[in-house]
Amino acid sequence: MASQDRLYAELYDYIVDFLHDDEDALRACALVCRDWALASRYHLFYQIRLTGSAPSPTRSWAQNTACRRIFATILSSPHLAAYVNRLTVQETNVVRPSTYRWVSGEIAFPSLLSKLTSLRALEFNFPNPGPASDKTGWSTMAFRDIIEAMTTMSLESLSMRQFSFSSLHDFIKLLDICRHLKTLQLDHVDITTSTTLFSPSALEHVLNMQLSDSMSQTSETKANLETLLLRSNNLSLIIPVLLHPRSFLDLTSVRHLTINVTPESYRIVVELLGRLPNIESLDIEIEHDFDYEAHLEPRDIIDASLMPCLKSLSIQSSILLGRTDPIPWISNTLSTASNRNILEDMSLTCIIDKPPPSLTVQAFDEALVGWHNLDDLLTQPTFNTMKRVRLDFILDNPSGDDTLPSISQEFTKQLQKLSKKGVLEVDFCEAR
Repeated sequence: MASQDRLYAELYDYIVDFLHDDEDALRACALVCRDWALASRYHLFYQIRLTGSAPSPTRSWAQNTACRRIFATILSSPHLAAYVNRLTVQETNVVRPSTYRWVSGEIAFPSLLSKLTSLRALEFNFPNPGPASDKTGWSTMAFRDIIEAMTTMSLESLSMRQFSFSSLHDFIKLLDICRHLKTLQLDHVDITTSTTLFSPSALEHVLNMQLSDSMSQTSETKANLETLLLRSNNLSLIIPVLLHPRSFLDLTSVRHLTINVTPESYRIVVELLGRLPNIESLDIEIEHDFDYEAHLEPRDIIDASLMPCLKSLSIQSSILLGRTDPIPWISNTLSTASNRNILEDMSLTCIIDKPPPSLTVQAFDEALVGWHNLDDLLTQPTFNTMKRVRLDFILDNPSGDDTLPSISQEFTKQLQKLSKKGVLEVDFCEAR
């Protein structure tokens, strides 16, 4: 090719960028010329996905695993490590645990991590445990080696799903090395510990001991966290660690939060929400056994005025007519919003169960009054910025029963003002 016919290198990069999700094409482009190789390698090695290995047909253990192959590639071509930006570890459901090779259990895995110094996003996905099984955890040696390897990184995103830390100390140690995080996702992540630690005084004692050993006394290195996902049975342990003055995470910078609420964690969740002045998007998933009536007092309500930047609110709850009604609690929470709130989008997902035979007409009428009051509240001048109110009714009933569709429609009829305002959206579906 004549020199005058050559394109600028930036144009080659632009052309190759269109092939970012076509691995075969990228491999071919990488062999064309030097100008194409760099852009092709960027996309080929930007994200690596590792899965566990089942036994081979001839051996009880898989020998040439993906982890070992990639590690060998990095050793032979060290410059490729700089291209790796994201690493996803996807463990699969194990049929024969004794012969399955976990990625995080491989000897080469910590060594591979230590080579990926440019890694910015790390994700661990473990299989859902069965009804009688525990969540996956790491052995003491595996945890030590993995944590040591992670100290070489400047992670901006860390995600863990279906995992259990063996101790509170291990959880704190993980946070200790994540000093540049912008996204933290702990999805169904628990901490195996004694129930006595749920005592506030006992928990504070443990935090003081652990944090003094592992966390800096200065606040200059706090990570400005922007996105936080917390789904756990141990929020009463996790949240105090995150809120502790010596934590490396600055929660005042959080913009997006997804969190589950259990009867045991409600008060600490309320405290957390009061410490997020810049939150813009909030998703609350309330467990079905939550007692709304027990938290209607002003001191128990989430104070929306402490979240002046909130633009999007999503609440998932259950409605058990005659037993559980979240609407008064939701109304009380929204009534705390200030006149300067900028809430634009509200989504309410209601799982409706079939009412008991003992449900009276008076009790049902009281439930309808709650929906009518919610309609009045959301059409007040306080919520002039509201652009959409979406209701999703999930009908948990036998197929062919028209009771629940009729009930949900009665709820919707109480929202006449929202409907006239043109901001109401309603959808129905059946839970199978």
